[in-house]
Amino acid sequence: MNTRDSKEILNLITTLEEANAYLASSEEMSLELLGQVITNCLTASDNISQTLQTFGELDWYQAELAAYQSLLKDFLAAISQAGELDYPAQAIEASLTKLTTKLSAKHKKQVVFLPYKASMWDSLASIYEAASADPSCDAYVVPIPYFTKDEHGKLKDLHYEGNLFPKEVPITSWQDYPLAKKRPDIIYIHNPYDDDNLITTVLPAFYTDKLKQYTDLLVYVPYFVSLHERKHYEYALNKGIENADVVFIQDEVVKAGYQGAWKKFAQENPTYPKERLEQILAKMVALGNPKYDALNKTNPSNYPLPSEWKKKIYRPDGSKKTVVFYNTTILDLNAAEGQMLSKYADVFNFFWKHQADYTLLWRPHPLLVDALRSQRPALLADYLQLVRQFKESQLGIYDDSPDFYLAYTYADAFYGDMSSMAELFRKLNRPVIKQIPTYPTEQVPAEFDLNLVKEHLAKQKCLAEGKLPLAKLPACLAANTHSQKTTDYHFGLDIHRYVMNLANK
Repeated sequence: MNTRDSKEILNLITTLEEANAYLASSEEMSLELLGQVITNCLTASDNISQTLQTFGELDWYQAELAAYQSLLKDFLAAISQAGELDYPAQAIEASLTKLTTKLSAKHKKQVVFLPYKASMWDSLASIYEAASADPSCDAYVVPIPYFTKDEHGKLKDLHYEGNLFPKEVPITSWQDYPLAKKRPDIIYIHNPYDDDNLITTVLPAFYTDKLKQYTDLLVYVPYFVSLHERKHYEYALNKGIENADVVFIQDEVVKAGYQGAWKKFAQENPTYPKERLEQILAKMVALGNPKYDALNKTNPSNYPLPSEWKKKIYRPDGSKKTVVFYNTTILDLNAAEGQMLSKYADVFNFFWKHQADYTLLWRPHPLLVDALRSQRPALLADYLQLVRQFKESQLGIYDDSPDFYLAYTYADAFYGDMSSMAELFRKLNRPVIKQIPTYPTEQVPAEFDLNLVKEHLAKQKCLAEGKLPLAKLPACLAANTHSQKTTDYHFGLDIHRYVMNLANK
């Protein structure tokens, strides 16, 4: 039961209190009118009982409602026999006061988080932490199932990742939290695509047009952050942004990109309502993203090094190799197709030849296999063969865990495709190198300029591997061209406070 529903019940109780005052002050009233007023009060209290029953909360208020109804029924039965009797106004007022006090005391905001993939929970985690620490909130994490799609866009496999979330996060089953019955005050989502995603889709019951019916505030927080260097924002044109009440975006630059995409869409579709466009633009708020908050925890005390990783990262003498986080994504593989698989093989060969100096920590996008299966099925077998060879050769570390911040804790540099991962990594003030599919991984350009590299890294710029090749990375790190940065972000708390201010209006 959300705040609005509680207020509606409290308003109905106020009406019952007014009826009680009316009956107490009426000195002369026909038995027929008296019976009618009391019957109406009993009907209203039955409606309250039914509403509470719908939300599964009747047991909590049953005693107070029963006491109120008994007083009215007993009085009505007694007066019909005696013809005249003192109306028990004070006792009825006391029972209604108890009911009001109990409803008001339990009047907390119901805040529900609906993540779908555990690996994307970081985009909501710090908001949940703020909500769960807020005494005015009851916060629930309700992971929702999703389907992957085949190459024809048809639903294939059903997935549920509730068991993959961090142990400290209490999970409520989606089957135990009926949204239509609970009607939470606030719903947070990080998947806005409904049925428009080519790779996955959440259950239709959790599409944003449905969710909007069950809450006063539907809040969308993207499961990714965007690089400013990537100036394409077509992904902002989705149903979740249309249906949400508020959309949180990482900063003003990206917000302008989102708004620009919607303005362009409206220009290309002249029949799109101007008022609707203005509403969409107004709901966008640049207030950060919780994914940045998670960087605050990237230290060994929060992420102890697993023993299997330690064997690959440290030499027998205890010295540390250069650890390279290798990021491979859906978009870049789609764009370069077979050329990208050849690049993967070239990268693996480089690290195989130099494994005494480097450790490759490969983390593919969590939906990469599903994307290949649905969009590039001809590449799937070759890709899976590369994965098998990488694992069997013990070339490096293959990380498909839900939490990539463990890898960030020990990686010295980022290499691979530019994505959310690169934007986050550079905030740690470590090198970010963009792989080029056609660039030989082993190659060092004759014009390599270490001073220019230092200058770019000081500004947290991403460098193409032609500017900072992997072969020069150890020398770059040894030259002290970067210093690890400790972050202190609190975007989740900021977002929680913003939303609570909206909810309390």
